[in-house]
Amino acid sequence: MLRVMVVDDEAPGRKAIVKLIEQLELPVEVVAEAKNGEEALDLIRMNKPHIVVTDMFMPIMNGQLFLERLHRDYEEIKAIVISGYSQFDYLKAALKYQACEYVLKPVALSELREAMNKAIRAVNEFSDRQLERKSSLDMAKLRTEVFLQHVAERRIANAADIRRQARELGLPAESAGYRVAVCRIRQFQGISASQFRGNADLYMFGLENVMREVLRDEGTLLFKTDDRSRLCLILPCSSYPDLRAGEALGAFQQAVAQTLGGDVAVGLSSAFAGLEELPDAFQAALSALSRCEFAYTGLTISPADKAPAAPAELLSSFDLRRLSHAFGAGNARDAGLTLDEFARKIASRPSTTIGDVQRELARLAELAKASMPGMPAKHAPLFEATAIGGVMEAGGLQSYLNGVTLAAEAYAESRRDAPESVRTVQDIVRYLDEHYFEDVGLIDVATRYHIDPSYLSKLFKTVTQENFIEYVTRKRMEKACELLASPERKINEIAELVGYENQRYFSQVFKKHTSQTPSEYRESLGHA
Repeated sequence: MLRVMVVDDEAPGRKAIVKLIEQLELPVEVVAEAKNGEEALDLIRMNKPHIVVTDMFMPIMNGQLFLERLHRDYEEIKAIVISGYSQFDYLKAALKYQACEYVLKPVALSELREAMNKAIRAVNEFSDRQLERKSSLDMAKLRTEVFLQHVAERRIANAADIRRQARELGLPAESAGYRVAVCRIRQFQGISASQFRGNADLYMFGLENVMREVLRDEGTLLFKTDDRSRLCLILPCSSYPDLRAGEALGAFQQAVAQTLGGDVAVGLSSAFAGLEELPDAFQAALSALSRCEFAYTGLTISPADKAPAAPAELLSSFDLRRLSHAFGAGNARDAGLTLDEFARKIASRPSTTIGDVQRELARLAELAKASMPGMPAKHAPLFEATAIGGVMEAGGLQSYLNGVTLAAEAYAESRRDAPESVRTVQDIVRYLDEHYFEDVGLIDVATRYHIDPSYLSKLFKTVTQENFIEYVTRKRMEKACELLASPERKINEIAELVGYENQRYFSQVFKKHTSQTPSEYRESLGHA
């Protein structure tokens, strides 16, 4: 049903036209009436008519001025002129501004029907042309995006081929060069899941539309990475010098925060001359993106020419051993405690980058897969590169680590059907976890569980991948690390709490396991 507006300064005449339109039994309905051109323009913004039926002789804004504004600002709206005057100036205006028909009063129903049918056809033809044009533009945009994806990922590598295809696609040649900006929403996975029912493509479509609205073209080229999680811009240096590029990306962050939600992290390449250099610039921008600070909200821009800091080690060899044994033994509680310490360490270091965190998570994933063979299949995707690459802020990290803990719990559950000898060792492990600070020895435990000490020693090593003394010592060191995080406790007091009467010997054992003295470890946590 097409919407119609009637414009006439005389109420009786206006009502008569409305009544005639209703008698036509055409697929149209009158949605608004106006007394003059100025009022009509205000109503158009609210009612969005397809067809306007207007008088010519009106006060405030007459039909000629109204047709001119209508033609200039609303080319999609088609006009029918109904007038009691056949003046040449009126006819000329109707022709100039492409009115569909000029009908003289008094209006015959047949003449109005013919005029209205002309207007309906004009509206439909315009709509078809717009759809065809949009389809053509969409196809050109898709071809351009695919081309840029292929070039960025070196699937098209020959410089002559790149230049030729760029000309065929009508891509602008920029004498001042370009820069690549790779943008990623830090909460991309979480927002896709919670607000778009897991449809990441729909979220990215919204982000792309927001970016196009902010940039308003100016020679900018857009494409998405192969995994469709990052939006890439090719910014002409002449249109987007340093300051203007930052302003545009800031406007994008603001628009995203107000409409879709999320914080934007950007890696920005140095200037490059032509599209044949896009692959190197793209990789430089990706690397720069990974150097954005992890603990940040709002917009973060990391330029490629900024010297990278030394990689931060967030999981020590001692931490990895603790996790390996916790995973292998099906001890989800100990795994969770170590992962909580890992998260706290990241939170206490503002300079930690996205790349630092993702690199450590990759190490954690490899360790988990090796330590938990036969882990339930539903948890396997957690340890793939895609899941790790989506961790870019504290909320995503916590969600990921919670998933690792759940995977450890599921693995522990799967081990409960183990042979009786294995279950016995698991019982002994739980006993040691509660009595590690006591003077417990292999013979004492073997006697307690009615097992030959030599057999227990071999069985314990087979199940836990540690001998008895190694396990007890590691548990003591883990508890010591936990207690050292509390600055009010003295080191000699901590030594006694974990089973060592001699502080010096405790310090030697601690350094052997952590590569730090107790004092150094406490300082690394920010406690002097």
